[in-house]
Amino acid sequence: MKNLIYVVVILISGLSFAQVDFTAEASRDKIAINERLRIEFKMNVDGDNFTPPNFTGFQVVAGPSQSVSQSWINGVSSMSKSYTYVLKPNTTGKLTIQQAVMTYNGNEYKTIPQVINVTGAVEKPKGPDDQSISVDDSIHLVAEVSNSNPYLNEAIRVVYKIYVSNQTGVTGWNELDSPKYRDFWSQNIDNRNRQVQNGTYLGEPYRYLVLREAVLYPQKTGKLEIEPLTLDVQVQVPTNRRDFFGRPYTTTVSKTVSAGKREITVKNLPAVGRPISFTGAVGDFNFKVETDRAQLDAGESLTASISVSGSGNLNLMELPKLKAPQSLEVYDPERKNNVTTNIYGMRGSITDRYVVVPQYGGKYMIPPIEFSYFDPAKERYFTKNSDEMLLMVDGDAPTTAGVHPVAATGDETRNIIENNAQFAFIKTQTRLENKYKTYFFNTLTYWSVLGGTLLILPLVLLFRGQQEKRHSDVVGNRIRTANKLSKKYLSTAKKNLGNHELFYISLEKSLHNYLKSKLRMQTAEMSKDKVAVLLAEQGAMEGVRKEFIELLASCEFARFTPSSEASMKEDYEKAGRILNDIDKQIKK
Repeated sequence: MKNLIYVVVILISGLSFAQVDFTAEASRDKIAINERLRIEFKMNVDGDNFTPPNFTGFQVVAGPSQSVSQSWINGVSSMSKSYTYVLKPNTTGKLTIQQAVMTYNGNEYKTIPQVINVTGAVEKPKGPDDQSISVDDSIHLVAEVSNSNPYLNEAIRVVYKIYVSNQTGVTGWNELDSPKYRDFWSQNIDNRNRQVQNGTYLGEPYRYLVLREAVLYPQKTGKLEIEPLTLDVQVQVPTNRRDFFGRPYTTTVSKTVSAGKREITVKNLPAVGRPISFTGAVGDFNFKVETDRAQLDAGESLTASISVSGSGNLNLMELPKLKAPQSLEVYDPERKNNVTTNIYGMRGSITDRYVVVPQYGGKYMIPPIEFSYFDPAKERYFTKNSDEMLLMVDGDAPTTAGVHPVAATGDETRNIIENNAQFAFIKTQTRLENKYKTYFFNTLTYWSVLGGTLLILPLVLLFRGQQEKRHSDVVGNRIRTANKLSKKYLSTAKKNLGNHELFYISLEKSLHNYLKSKLRMQTAEMSKDKVAVLLAEQGAMEGVRKEFIELLASCEFARFTPSSEASMKEDYEKAGRILNDIDKQIKK
């Protein structure tokens, strides 16, 4: 009896010092003046002296309606008590629902004020529990353009973001229309490590995800349009119904969102101050001309390089040409491209490499080369010049047909080789063959290879028969492929433990491929109801079927719901156990 009294005292003390939660929850934070709002004041204790706010700016249409629930789970008591009002706004603007007050055990508790944005009247007002309004206000697709008034060939960035309010979630989306970049040079930027981030939209807190990034270079002037990105989004919104623990049930609503067309006005490059050597380079560049050697013998070759590095339209411009005396034979250049493109545009270098062959001795001067570009940040042209390069060539080219001495600048005589002269080089290596040849036919090695081939032939035919039988088994091959993919994605999910989004994506793919393997389903057919029916037809027990469907739903919901590493590990182990149970129960 004494021990029982201790237990009762401990339980009463635990209830007395339990944490008190007293909250205010509005059904929406943005309504029209001709619509209704539901607000619920909820406490987890049996509080006294509940005093509602005065609802300045609102008219109480209904309420208060009181609700009380209490439960015992594993010897632990929990209760919930709430007061609900339906309000009608009297004016537009930002209205504040002040604090409600209640007392418990002699202490006073207050709710947090709720700010409601009231807009003008709408043609079709909705009720306080209509979720279509909250869907419209909670999902936004935005195309952010870095510069809507660029110069011709100036890089601009386009970033597509989807904003989701904190009261809703997204389970997936389908792309209905892709953006089109006519009259632009474009490149999509690969963004594989997409992470949900916190931000603001129109001054309100939102979560957002970067869906796509692209860098564009306009190729004509005037007004250009970027076609919109349009998505069909599956949105989870809360309803007015709650589960046993007081958490709101959610429903999935399909919503079409579009980023809208974006208009870009492209300016032409200034005509005033444009150098003659300008060939379309736009950006910020360095220019360099060099040779790999300055002294060589006649008939030898050197490499002359013309290089431009920096950031700008490197892949869309022309390099200046190498100018050399006619007595130097210059071959067509080889282009070396070391350019990378990120969200800020092209960066790196491009180089033209010329092979130059002097045909006779003497001194040669390669004149300076001029390169011009337009810098859009500074809005002016820049011109850079290389230095003169002196080549010292020793000796004369071999005298042969087609070589004629002519007078050059100064008193020296030079040989010029005509372009149609042909040269044959002397071979310096020989390959000798044995006069007495041996033949492979009728040797011991010949008969050994022939006999071995005859012995191996039956094994080869048997192996080919098995391979053809396996290849003709279309259903079996599909099942084996799906099993491999399931194991692959399950192992990938294990590696991604701790990475919330990647883990649930790979776990969901593993479950889908398992269904393809065992039930011969296609991805488009994978509704939860059909999966449950097919598992039942194959002999899976009700408990296993229910756990499998719950695991699929958990993967869809968890992608946009924070979860701990412990819960991810629990879902992974649960997936392995459920797949093993299904393997044991369904028909083979």
